[in-house]
Amino acid sequence: MIKSNNRIRHSDVPVPRVGDVSAKEGALHRLLRWRIVARVAAICVLIGTGLSAQVQPSCTTIFTVVTKDPLNNFKQGLSANDVKWFRQSLTKKYSGVCYAAPAPTVPVVFFISVTPAVYHGTRVERRTSTHSGPVNGTITEQDGSTSQVNGTVETTTTNSTAVPYSFDYGVYTLSVERRRIDGKFDVIHRFQQKGLYRAIYGIPLGGRGHHPIHAVIEDATKWIYKGGLSDPLQGALELPQD
Repeated sequence: MIKSNNRIRHSDVPVPRVGDVSAKEGALHRLLRWRIVARVAAICVLIGTGLSAQVQPSCTTIFTVVTKDPLNNFKQGLSANDVKWFRQSLTKKYSGVCYAAPAPTVPVVFFISVTPAVYHGTRVERRTSTHSGPVNGTITEQDGSTSQVNGTVETTTTNSTAVPYSFDYGVYTLSVERRRIDGKFDVIHRFQQKGLYRAIYGIPLGGRGHHPIHAVIEDATKWIYKGGLSDPLQGALELPQD
């Protein structure tokens, strides 16, 4: 058996001191704190980048949209299809007026409320009927002879009747609201469009009433493009009934 002369002494094992443990914990806390600060800063940069990506450098007025339906449900922002419609149809037409997703920094809000209404009208219903009846007569020829004629004749009559009818539709009111310094909003102007449109056999013929939200957004965008926000004579009481 070989015996080792190497013995472990207590003085050879490093014993951590209280001051050393506190220093290490402090360093660990500082490292974690800096990591948290770095992550928060990165998130803020990403948010700022996303917001700036929505707003083009050529934008002079930025707005967002909030919609309230008849059941008082609120929807913030436009759908992807509506955003595509705005960019394709209005961006070049009214340059400088830009849509952005809802954010506390957006200064102008298009607040759209939908109010239920009932349309009362009349439609004309036509009914056609055909009746057959006997016909009896005498025919006199040029030479003075006569002959009897017996047969039937069909008579067609058409009657028109006005029938009342009704259906529900929505009235879309857009309020152009501008954010104040205290965070509240002032209503600058209003636009309105009824959700009524003509159709043949259930097929819409188009028109403003077929897409009422598009109609009021275009009206408000055009108004801002022509300087409505900077015109002190513009009122908030005008409600066009198109």
